[in-house]
Amino acid sequence: MNVVILAGGSGTRMGGKTPKPLVLLKGKPLILHVIDNIKEIFEDARISIVVGKGNSKEIRDALGDGFKYVLQPKALGTADALKFGIEGLPPEEDAIVAYADTPLIRSASIAGMANFHRLKGADITFLTGFSKKKYPYALVFKDEAGKLLAVKEEVRPDFPPPWEYNLGMYLVKIGSVKDLFDEIKTGSTGEYYIPELINVAVKKAMKISTYMTFDDSEYLGVNTKEDLGMVSNILEEREMESYEVNQERFVRFGTGGWRAKIGKGFNSLNVRRVSQAIANYMIDSELEKRGIVIGYDNRFFSEEFARIVAEVFAANNIEVYLSSSSLPTPLVTFTVLKKKAGGGVILTASHNPPDYNGIKFETFDGLPAPIEITERIEMMANAVEANKIPWISLEKGEKAGYVHVEDFRGDYLDYIEKKIDIDAIRRAKLRVCFDSMYGSGASTIQFALVNARCDLTMLHARRDALFGGRSPAPSEEQLTSLINTMKEGKYDIGIAVDGDADRIAVVDEIGNFIHPNEIMLLLYYYLHEIKGCKGGVVRNVSTSQNVDILAKRIGEEAYEVPVGFKYIARGMLDHNALIGGESSGGITFRGHIMEKDSVYASMELLEMLANVGKPLSVIMKEIRDIMGERFYYWEDDMRLNPLLRLKAVEFLESDFKEISGKKLVEVRNFDGKKFIFDDGSWVMARFSGTEPILRIVAEGRTLGEAKRLSSKLKSKINSQKI
Repeated sequence: MNVVILAGGSGTRMGGKTPKPLVLLKGKPLILHVIDNIKEIFEDARISIVVGKGNSKEIRDALGDGFKYVLQPKALGTADALKFGIEGLPPEEDAIVAYADTPLIRSASIAGMANFHRLKGADITFLTGFSKKKYPYALVFKDEAGKLLAVKEEVRPDFPPPWEYNLGMYLVKIGSVKDLFDEIKTGSTGEYYIPELINVAVKKAMKISTYMTFDDSEYLGVNTKEDLGMVSNILEEREMESYEVNQERFVRFGTGGWRAKIGKGFNSLNVRRVSQAIANYMIDSELEKRGIVIGYDNRFFSEEFARIVAEVFAANNIEVYLSSSSLPTPLVTFTVLKKKAGGGVILTASHNPPDYNGIKFETFDGLPAPIEITERIEMMANAVEANKIPWISLEKGEKAGYVHVEDFRGDYLDYIEKKIDIDAIRRAKLRVCFDSMYGSGASTIQFALVNARCDLTMLHARRDALFGGRSPAPSEEQLTSLINTMKEGKYDIGIAVDGDADRIAVVDEIGNFIHPNEIMLLLYYYLHEIKGCKGGVVRNVSTSQNVDILAKRIGEEAYEVPVGFKYIARGMLDHNALIGGESSGGITFRGHIMEKDSVYASMELLEMLANVGKPLSVIMKEIRDIMGERFYYWEDDMRLNPLLRLKAVEFLESDFKEISGKKLVEVRNFDGKKFIFDDGSWVMARFSGTEPILRIVAEGRTLGEAKRLSSKLKSKINSQKI
């Protein structure tokens, strides 16, 4: 597609000496926003930029040699600029014509206009929009049948709104337009404009069509500094508005892999694209001969999607080991290591709402794929063409010996029996209430607990792809059934796991919810002080520092890393730490897989109860006595709308010296923004890596203080000027 960008005008109300096309918007020249929007639809666009004598050198120097530059000798209007811009272009071809100061015209509108132009077989198609607001743009006049009568600049409408405006984006048949220039009557200044060109075309009964956008945010051009600020805000808002649309168009990996809404971003095509990208990565890394392990959780269509993944890998000549049933995520990691496979794929969205699903990739060494690998996979997934993805039916793959459907649970349970003191648990005859939250942990943990001779009661053990209508996150608010059951006093411990059984929550024998931060305390204390294992602890930036206090009391170090279990895993290996975990309930241990594992953590807790011989609440009190001090933890979420996201982005990019009146001693920016005060209390904000949410977390010397810090930070964000 030929593209002509009109950038030769000399007028500007932006201030300063920078030519308007080069004024920066979100760190990029205005003209490049326009070009990028066009190239999103027409990747092979041949772009000519019409420049003027006053800005030619600066624009050439700034943009480089990737474009054709055409000089407009005198600034005689947009039609004159177009005349020079299309000179030498093939007359039988079309050209998009755009102004350099229209960065808000969406690529979707460009695509719609181009499609309309092609289907109508038009000589000229231009973008219009209706509005009740008055704009300084050319008005479009049509008859009752919708036939174009004229496009008039600098006129005041004498009829009530809404009015139709010309928005300054055109698609023209080059040969047809070339014949019109000589018929325009110029005024005393010699200037002439594109609307006048269209009016000549109307008189000549040429085929003209209009394509209308219904998004009035596209109407704003950039003429003043105020316009520039408004445009920047609109672009930020669009990022939120297009969140779900972009899920369908683009694969994006977050802290826990790729996740998207089922039927939107998470569909069979995108699953094939991601599978092919992972296969490409394995082949490029010479891992394909080691095979791939594939598992899935209880979410809607997870099993069917897992079959699609298996079909793609088998067709890429990568041997597949496919789970015969839904299972916990950590069992995939375990199986990758046991089989010495080239990697593992799990179909899961973990604790996300029921309408989400996702794909998580584990590397051959049993680690969550680091960012440098997921970025490669993401890039390849977004580039792969659907018709170039090989596949073979699962049945044919099995027949060829490239797909093996297996039950992975037996080997893992055998491993657990060797690592955990099962005999001690059997002797203790523990009474356990277990809530699987309708997830994929039900059968595996049930087998483990029954084998340990526990007196077991199961809650929500059946498969429900809707998870009872709630997110399968084992928070206190979501575990009312387990808490109420534990208050009956018939059990030693209540355990809950999330949808794919990699995160754990615990309720003590009297019905108190034990936050995952405190589960880390329990397990670290037990391993270090009772079992005699030595080593530090790794936690992420938003996890309680109470474990730091315990580590200091017992002569060890605590290490802080960014959010994402891949960073926990890396920290565990780098520091040979004894335990690593996060405030959401993901925990792992030295000598075990470097992935969060609620099954192993559950059995370690039961071993602790059996060997210590005291109730959970008593053990917790003894740990607090050893610590001598503690912090109180509070977490809150801000669900983001477009305006709130704008404010959050502005806040996180600002340099704040004060939050709550307390003395600020440090600000950490490596994962969101964390404010640390002189008494050790802190508050932080960070964007979720999987949902449109801003996480607010605080810790204070009292629960009230933690809540106040959270409230102060939220107020700062809400009052942020944009």
